[in-house]
Amino acid sequence: MAVRVFSVVVLVLLLTATVMAYQGFVRAEFVCMVNDRVMGVPQIPVEVDGKIYYGCCAGCVGTLKNDESVRYAIDPVSGNRVDKADAYIVAGPQGLALYFETPENARQYLEKLKK
Repeated sequence: MAVRVFSVVVLVLLLTATVMAYQGFVRAEFVCMVNDRVMGVPQIPVEVDGKIYYGCCAGCVGTLKNDESVRYAIDPVSGNRVDKADAYIVAGPQGLALYFETPENARQYLEKLKK
């Protein structure tokens, strides 16, 4: 029974990740949240106050742990402050990571790019 439940949970997570990637979203583990760059490989996870952030090197890990301001961004659509660990992330121009507070804001931004 437990194996079956685990299998269903894994399947749901994989399907969610696939749909999000198809819609232009980027998985957080592929973003250096200090340099705000989408990377081609998973980054180093950094736990701070029960949340997971990602950095590309030891320097970024230290910055994420010690500088609260780097763990936040401004949603380009709403202008609101967003915790990067909770954000919906989209790859912007030149691989820049953009953080949104809702998937609707991210989709709105992506639609503007298509025009």
